[in-house]
Amino acid sequence: MKNLFFILFLLFSNLAAAQVVTLMYVEVSNENQQRFERLEKDYWSQVAKKAIDDGKMMSWIMLKEISIPGTHKYLFVNYFENLDQLNQSSSIWSPEKIGLNIEDIDTNSIKKIVNLEYWKAEGLLGESAKYLIMNYFSPADLEGFVTENLELWKPWLENNMKKNLLKQKNWAMGTKIYPSGNQSGSSAITRDGFDSLSDAMEALSYQPMTNSMYASIVEKSKMNEYVPNGFDKRVIYELIKRVD
Repeated sequence: MKNLFFILFLLFSNLAAAQVVTLMYVEVSNENQQRFERLEKDYWSQVAKKAIDDGKMMSWIMLKEISIPGTHKYLFVNYFENLDQLNQSSSIWSPEKIGLNIEDIDTNSIKKIVNLEYWKAEGLLGESAKYLIMNYFSPADLEGFVTENLELWKPWLENNMKKNLLKQKNWAMGTKIYPSGNQSGSSAITRDGFDSLSDAMEALSYQPMTNSMYASIVEKSKMNEYVPNGFDKRVIYELIKRVD
């Protein structure tokens, strides 16, 4: 029993020390889209900046999904140092901290929060990019998926990015903390960053593996075992605003 408690202690200690990320998915109607973007970019980003400067958050990112005209879907990404910092973050979203009134910049009445998820950051590399592909997975073997990404794919991507052999500019991986379970959607995610929309689209396009520079690393991969059903979905987002 002592060993069990010790293992649980180590597990939660490691999780508390890891960076955690919130992903908030938002929809906005066509008539409110311009006002919503203005308020978020001009004012709520300042609220986030104040929290970052005060050491209560690490970064705030506003993304917009590339989708059909007239459909406005956004993803807000907030990075925190650990779960303790995240759990103390409710007080940071106060416009009064930067001399503004909530009535003047409120967006709750013009947006619909579709989902809110909590993730653990497992790996990260590269520089900021204008367009991001978010890759969603439900691995049959989550540990194998994470391990291979960190030990095989991350070093390979980093090496080829440094040599400018890839158009990809960054990469990240995360595992979901909450909500969890079979009915909660994807349990793992990776992110690939590109400077242009055409580069991101090209990355999603079919290419024969025999003509691909990925052929050699795919031979070493066991992703077909870890994720036998492949991607849950892949979505392109445009970076609208980032504050660090």
